[in-house]
Parts: sequence; C-alpha cells; structure tokens
Amino acid sequence: MSESSRERQAVSQQFGHTVASDGSRLFQGIVQGDLHLNQQPERPETPPRPSAVLPFPQDRDFVDRDKILDQVHNLCSQPASRTALVGLGGVGKSQIAIEYAYRIRGRSPETWVFWVHASSIARYKQSFQDIADFLKLPGRQNPQTNVFKLLYNWLRGEKSGKWVLILDNPITATSKMA
Repeated sequence: MSESSRERQAVSQQFGHTVASDGSRLFQGIVQGDLHLNQQPERPETPPRPSAVLPFPQDRDFVDRDKILDQVHNLCSQPASRTALVGLGGVGKSQIAIEYAYRIRGRSPETWVFWVHASSIARYKQSFQDIADFLKLPGRQNPQTNVFKLLYNWLRGEKSGKWVLILDNPITATSKMA
C-alpha cells in the first residue's frame, strides 16, 4: 500500500469519510461543514442498565409521609402521567421527591429515575447534559447537538423503558431566566 493510500485510510478512519485519491471527499466535507477536524469520532459505548441519576443520598431521617408518598405513587403509576408537588418553599417538596425516587427504584429496579435541577435554564441544560453523559447517548459531545432534543428522543424511544423524570424547582413564565 502506498504512503498516500495509508494517509487516505487514516483520514477516513479518523473522520468517518471516504477520501478519494484527490482528497475531494475530505474537501467536500470541510466545505459543507460536516467534518469536525478537532473532534475525535465517537466510539459506540455500552449504555448503562436502568438506574437512578440522583444528586442526593437517601435521607435516613426522612419524616414518615407515607400517605403523601402513596398518593404520589398512585398518580405517577398511570402511563404518561404528570404530577406536581406544590407548596411554599421549605415545606419538604424536594425531600418527598427524593424519597419517592429511592422508593420507586426499590419497587421497580427496571425503572430509570432522573433528577433535573430546573431553577434556571443553565442548570436545566446542565442536568440534561449530565443525564445524556450518564446514558452515553451518541452525539452528546458534539457542541452543535441540542441536548434537550437528544434526551427527549431517547425518553420517547422504546429502548428507554420505564422512567421517572423529576424537575426540582422548575422555572415559571414569571421567573427570571438565567
């Protein structure tokens, strides 16, 4: 194999494009913007098994609120359900959500549980990026990727299975967005 053939093969492996002997495919990729020269190609990764992506340990001193937790569980057990814990700050909504997350994992180990810090757009996006990284979603490391859409597509796919997504302290239309 000639040296130029070896170089074309190395470039093809590096960027995932076939390079003609005159380099036209590589040039075309650069012009069209579909080659990221400073980026290593993503290698397929083994996705993790269902688990919980929670930023807090389970509170061993959790005050028993079984009635509320049972209500949350019943509401969340319906397919495609949405449930909100609403109340003044400091009454324990996040603690109930944390406890529910750990209990659902205990009851249903095949269920994914994700926690999203949603108090600002920046924290929301970082939480989605962290989840995408944990799930090893292809394309997550590309700066052009819309991580919200990437995770949304994964969540609605058949391979995702059962999941619970907890939005902690979500921003509202009247909240100041960061």
